[in-house]
Amino acid sequence: MKKKSLKGEFARTVAVTMLAVALASGLAIFGCSQLQKSILPDSNEAWLTQRITAADGTVSEATTRVEIGGQAQSLGRLVQDGAEGDPDQTASYTIDRIDSSFSMLTDKAKASYRASQVAMVGLPLLFAILGIALAGQWFYRKKLEPPIRALADATAHVRRQDLDFRVRCASADELGQLCVAFESMRQALVDNNRLLWDMLEERQALQASVAHDLRNPIAIMGGYVEHLQESRKAGLLTEEELDRALANLESAADRMGRYTEAMREVGAIEEVEVRPEEVSLPGFLEGLGDSLAVLCRGSSAQLTCRISVPERTAVFDGELLCRILENLVGNAQRFAHREIVLEFHLEGELLAATVTDDGPGFSETALRKRDALFFTEDASGGHLGLGLTMSRIFCRKLGGSLELSNGDTGACAKALIAVNRPQGSVGKS
Repeated sequence: MKKKSLKGEFARTVAVTMLAVALASGLAIFGCSQLQKSILPDSNEAWLTQRITAADGTVSEATTRVEIGGQAQSLGRLVQDGAEGDPDQTASYTIDRIDSSFSMLTDKAKASYRASQVAMVGLPLLFAILGIALAGQWFYRKKLEPPIRALADATAHVRRQDLDFRVRCASADELGQLCVAFESMRQALVDNNRLLWDMLEERQALQASVAHDLRNPIAIMGGYVEHLQESRKAGLLTEEELDRALANLESAADRMGRYTEAMREVGAIEEVEVRPEEVSLPGFLEGLGDSLAVLCRGSSAQLTCRISVPERTAVFDGELLCRILENLVGNAQRFAHREIVLEFHLEGELLAATVTDDGPGFSETALRKRDALFFTEDASGGHLGLGLTMSRIFCRKLGGSLELSNGDTGACAKALIAVNRPQGSVGKS
């Protein structure tokens, strides 16, 4: 849509109005003058005066009334007999038009004549006033009222905390651009509310998961304490049984400690600030792949990096992306047999980083509980599953998500993050 200006639209409206007022005023003045001529027409008669100056300075005049535009007729003699051919005399002629007399009109004709004179002055002024009023009303209804009404309705929706609407305005001027900016602000509020709601749900899931996961070690510790008390009262407590119970209590306490530490880390993750920077995508991703490949050198599985991203710059937090991929590659490294594949490609304005391995893949239980906080398939209990939780939170902070599935050869984890073009740059498609 071509950008327009309210100032230009107003200038065009004023110009058209002035032209219309000028045409109407010209027609009114012409009509009034014609009416005046019909009421008091111009006279067709004139006074013809002949002045003769003799050689001695004597001046004689003769005047007669003649009709202008009529047929030729004899005017009679205007000079004295015998003076026509006198060379010592000079003659001059004067014609004075005889004006019609206003006093000769009837009272009704006089009133009509005066009304036409007033209309000749008043109608142009009236046309100017009407033109200004109509132009102002048209300009307000067509250019100002629609965006103002749209903004007022949008403000009322926001005041009611109702963001389920859209600001629609077909205008391309400054007010139309203001409506577009308001719509962008509404969308930003919707995204922020959705993010806050997701964070709230995440915290609720965190609380539920902590309550569920801490219940087992607490129950174990309580059971052993009760067993020890009953055995001591019955005199059945042996040194071997005491050592075994204390070892199990220590294990349960250690597990609770690790849960508490994990909770602290999750709380710290929520406070991590996103620091986007402008980077060159292919070069940055290539360096990131090389760094992750170094981490896999000590294991049996080797990392292969594939980059299918065009040459362009983007703005995102590369450090958080690195932490996400370190967690995903670390998880894949524990289950992969020989190879881990890291692929980068763009999905619209989202950068997709997919980590696949040739291991056994996720179980059905893992896929059902993939959003759980401390879920893990590690039977040894050495891993709480916090890496996936951290990666999921980081992806949400970066405007994306984490998707878990099973590929053709093993587990597949795809991290999506939003990558924005830098301001002022023009991307090549």
